[in-house]
Amino acid sequence: MGRLTLLLMMGAFLAATAGCSLCHPCRHSCACGPGEPLPPAVERVSQEQAIQELAASVQPPPVLDELPLVDAYRALPPLLCQCLAAKHAPLADGFDNQRRQLENSSSGRRASKECPGLRGGLAQGGKAQKQQKQREFQEAILLYSALESRDQAAGAALEWYYQLAAAEAKADLLTISLESSSKTLQRIEEMKKLGIPLPLPIEEYQRQIAELQLQRAQNQLMIEQLNRKLRLALGYDLTPAWRIWPDPGMPLGTPSEMPLLFVPGVEAAVQLGLQQRPQLLLLRNTIANLDRDTLGSARTLLQTINPLLTLSRPGPSCQLLAILGKLLHIQPGQEEELERIRAQLCDYLQERERTTEAEIRAAVYEIGARRETILRARRAADSWQERIRDLEKRQAEGLQGALSLASAYLEWYKARGEVIKEFVSWKIAIVKLKQAQGILPAECGYAECKEN
Repeated sequence: MGRLTLLLMMGAFLAATAGCSLCHPCRHSCACGPGEPLPPAVERVSQEQAIQELAASVQPPPVLDELPLVDAYRALPPLLCQCLAAKHAPLADGFDNQRRQLENSSSGRRASKECPGLRGGLAQGGKAQKQQKQREFQEAILLYSALESRDQAAGAALEWYYQLAAAEAKADLLTISLESSSKTLQRIEEMKKLGIPLPLPIEEYQRQIAELQLQRAQNQLMIEQLNRKLRLALGYDLTPAWRIWPDPGMPLGTPSEMPLLFVPGVEAAVQLGLQQRPQLLLLRNTIANLDRDTLGSARTLLQTINPLLTLSRPGPSCQLLAILGKLLHIQPGQEEELERIRAQLCDYLQERERTTEAEIRAAVYEIGARRETILRARRAADSWQERIRDLEKRQAEGLQGALSLASAYLEWYKARGEVIKEFVSWKIAIVKLKQAQGILPAECGYAECKEN
């Protein structure tokens, strides 16, 4: 009794002194002491002017080496991009390797216990069944976690892939726009030398070229960034320098009357997603197989969702009772915890089902909407092309000047850029639909069934 009293006194002393240790001046964050001293007060000045002055001090960089002509671009079909991203998905291989280890250990144990001895055979068999059930429960968690990781990685890589296709197409349009604007500026300079009145000040044409050069530099930076993201996500080495040549899947020069066939039915798409999304399958399997034997694994899974969800009331205050409970497999409050975790998993499953359905419906709507915007953008581009034909005919007849034709060409390039933008957005919407449905790994051969 004296030892117990001494332990209680020591505990009370530690509890009383804990508050002082929390407010020690060496600690960075403490609600007990004063806050950090305020920074000095300043007058508000123009932040924009300060940044402009800093930007003006930036010196032009040395001329960068261009990409080598040999092997500068490598063709990459979209399906290969999708499957390589799924293959190299973060943590997915770790999940699968751990699952295979569990399967192998389970097979080894089954082989060693095919003919257990009579003595203790029933007890060992019951323990083995419990361990087998726990392993199968963990294997399912690892399987669906790997599939979900591969699905998200494949979707992200395909989105970058089509963004890269758009950037490469934009680079083509910026190049021909700069060539056309440079020729126009030469004509303007010749007109100025001859004293011919200019339709606009020459500075306007110079500003137009400067803006196009800025857009081209920004676009080249985007191309390089997307290439680096993709090479990393697809498992390629970052050196030597080379670029991916994407295949957008449909020629951009198709006539305006060509239909875009992919318009999925929303209800069928939702049902497919609710049946196939790995994250939903994981939660349903966990709920269906939740019992005393799998409670520990379910608790771990719930902790990955949110650590606060696994908080429960404390166990027996007496250590002896806790040890006896483990020995006798009597754990007070386990049934209550079991039902609490089941309810939390059901709530989370319902939330994820609602979110998945919303993502699928939004993607289906965007697919249909983008289909309409593609058609309208193509009609706008076709109208500018007709305008150019008319101006070329009038110029040949001496009724129209070259500057009007050059301006029409620039508008046509802009309209073609809108076609590219809407088309790539349509392709990305299809990717988002498949990603929300969770079917991207299956298209690459990653099945729901376990490997033997």
